[in-house]
Amino acid sequence: MNWRRARTITAWILLFASLIGWPISMVTFAKDEPAAVLSLSWLAIIIEAGSLLTASQVHEEQAGDGD
Repeated sequence: MNWRRARTITAWILLFASLIGWPISMVTFAKDEPAAVLSLSWLAIIIEAGSLLTASQVHEEQAGDGD
């Protein structure tokens, strides 16, 4: 299994799931939470997913350059 590719796919899934989960949580199960706190929590996950995605893509490209 290509673990670098799997890591990139996982980062994409985490990013999309966070972007979808944020507004859903605001109108469903976490609607009683303060909007600013909830948004900051989701934003932290989104930023980390973006960071993971960037790092994963760099590792994937570096692995391809060695071929």
